[in-house]
Amino acid sequence: MNTKKNKLLIYGATGYTGKIIAARAKELNLDFEIAAREEGKTSALAKELNVPFHVFNVEDDKGWQKALADKCVLINAAGPFQFTAKQAMNACLRAGVHYLDISAELETYQLAESLDKEAKSAGIQLISGAGLFVSYDALAVHLSKLVAEPQELKVGFRHYGGFSKGSILSSKNIADLGILVRKNGEIIENPNPQSKVFSFGNEAIECLPTPLGGIVLTYKSIRIPNIEEYFSLKLPTIDMPELTAQNLPDGPSEEERASGRNGLSAEMRGKNGKVVKAYIDAPSGYALTPLSVVAVANRIFNNDFKIGYQSPGSAYGEEILNDIPDLYLYDL
Repeated sequence: MNTKKNKLLIYGATGYTGKIIAARAKELNLDFEIAAREEGKTSALAKELNVPFHVFNVEDDKGWQKALADKCVLINAAGPFQFTAKQAMNACLRAGVHYLDISAELETYQLAESLDKEAKSAGIQLISGAGLFVSYDALAVHLSKLVAEPQELKVGFRHYGGFSKGSILSSKNIADLGILVRKNGEIIENPNPQSKVFSFGNEAIECLPTPLGGIVLTYKSIRIPNIEEYFSLKLPTIDMPELTAQNLPDGPSEEERASGRNGLSAEMRGKNGKVVKAYIDAPSGYALTPLSVVAVANRIFNNDFKIGYQSPGSAYGEEILNDIPDLYLYDL
């Protein structure tokens, strides 16, 4: 593993979420550099942040080699991740640099899972899904301590604030997979998907069955054999024109992000039938993701990591929640 410096590289830094991640790294005074494909946008952002920058395409092995030469951690923020994760993971394996991304794409998680042996040989920690799933996984780990032999997990995600262009592009990859669940340890398509009502404190919300990725990541974290996932969306109350591919905004504005909250609600059943429930009240999605992935990077800088393929929960359990500002866990 590369231990020359506690230095971070953010790839895809000029994208909607990448910019917010870079702003968070700057806020914490981390030693970081940025990288992206377009020179004009990258140099302008680097000047604004007063950090070094690199310009290279994801397929450019020499670009990766140069950019990762003195780094400890990479945050890959360049989605859709089906087009960037493999190249970035391989670059980190060659360079001995810890890998993080903010993917919500199931196949990216499975790719990371398949590279466990290589990551261990390189002495690096490899986490795909170090955004939303940091708190999702922590919630599942928390509940797993409250029942004997956890058997079934159901999670509802209430997302606030709309989507970035990158997330919309990635969402097609997710939708094409169908409604997947983990049943008796195996990933299958749900034969009879039904909506489910989850409690988010003083609010009960109907959520629709959606494969979020916990069927891979949370299975890694707690090996629970049955996992179902659900999703509900809230949009800011604002006047907007009819959205088209041409006028779609990059993502929610700072004011829109600040005007609502995300929620994660989960229930877990143990082997004896006992059911426990809890929920997380968190900042809106495009605020939560940067806070989460930078918190994980910061842990690595402090030599808190496990080599090989990891999920947020397998690496950090529920304690990582303490590193994310303005986030609250409540038992129901």
